[in-house]
Amino acid sequence: MLDKIKRHSATRGAVSLAVFLLSSTAALAQSTVNFLITHSDGRWESVIEAFNAQHPDITINVQVVPFADLVTAIETRVGRGDSTIDLFYADTPRIAAMSARGYLMNLDDRRDAIAEAVQSDVAMSMVSAEGSVWAYPLWTTSQFLYFNRDLLDAAGLDAPSSAIADRMTWEAVVDDARAAQQAGAPHGLLFEQVDRYYQLQALFESAGGGSGLTGEGNMTVDITNDAWVRAAEWYGDLFEIGLTPRGITPGQTTDLFARGEVAYFVSGPWSIGAFEAAEGLNYGVAPHPYFEGGTPVTATGSWAVAINPAAANLDAARTFIEFATLTEEGSRLSTTLVPNVPLHAEAMVEYMSRFDNLIPKIGPAMEIMAYELQNTAVPRPTSVGFIAFETEIGRAIGDIRNGESAAEVLADTQARLEGLLARQR
Repeated sequence: MLDKIKRHSATRGAVSLAVFLLSSTAALAQSTVNFLITHSDGRWESVIEAFNAQHPDITINVQVVPFADLVTAIETRVGRGDSTIDLFYADTPRIAAMSARGYLMNLDDRRDAIAEAVQSDVAMSMVSAEGSVWAYPLWTTSQFLYFNRDLLDAAGLDAPSSAIADRMTWEAVVDDARAAQQAGAPHGLLFEQVDRYYQLQALFESAGGGSGLTGEGNMTVDITNDAWVRAAEWYGDLFEIGLTPRGITPGQTTDLFARGEVAYFVSGPWSIGAFEAAEGLNYGVAPHPYFEGGTPVTATGSWAVAINPAAANLDAARTFIEFATLTEEGSRLSTTLVPNVPLHAEAMVEYMSRFDNLIPKIGPAMEIMAYELQNTAVPRPTSVGFIAFETEIGRAIGDIRNGESAAEVLADTQARLEGLLARQR
């Protein structure tokens, strides 16, 4: 009898141990991926939902920080070896600097898979530095000249042509913007990102001044040449003569156009959703302007996604971000709420078809975008010194739009940047 009790107890113990081990294994199989981003608009929800349908054992925890705080968050957390961040947005021109500092996991083992998905040498170059791949390409961007038909009609102005061959010059835009304002438009011309190099780089490039960084590794500052000064003076004049309002931030500009207060507005395809939701807004799109005698140039580039080398959940993080960037479904879903341009080749085809029904209303937006991406798009320079460069240029633009001398501001900024970049070589 005692032997039976012992055998029964042993059996129960074995069963209990097996249940414990199975429970522990199941618990260990559950993973949480922490994803650091700047968007609070829910654009990742459908991607996560579709991913969880295939991977219910992986939870994606999105952590949102303001755009202006992202670099600081990466430096203070990822830069210090914080393993609680697995994935994070990487602005493509900052990849060289971040990879040099050890913030990004090397993805050379996934180079072929990434290249097959995006099928774009430009996209691959924007996530590469020193011959290696450091991030997953996510979206790209282009630029339009949006216009308010009603405000132009009130001034007796023709709407801009959507034909590439009839692209407006900035000089003509300013003349028409003045006329629209005199006829009652609150604002004549407005750039969405009023003080960000990303969108304003095209002005300096179109004027013939270059990106502002040259030489080996783009570590030589060149922002005091005649073309840079001319373009900066032109931009400052927009505020001086009242065509563009002072004291506004990039977060306020889209609403001004959506409310019908701006005649001409420079922004990307992501704004179409907001404008379609604006009641009574009668608008269209035209090719991005250029300076007379200069070259048409458009801003491009966007977010990529990087893996923290110290990620606590490396395999789960890679599984998720490859679903989001290397599959048609994930890439397509990442652009359904906000119309960013997906870099996945198949998802881009589907993306462009979404706007066919808007052609009679706003013009051939996707035809314009396709041309610009192929012919006029110039990415921001890849440089170890880009973070310092972009920060200082943003401050300079802010000073210029507030009325300070463009030539003096650029000279002071050049001197500061030369010192900053010299310490990073």
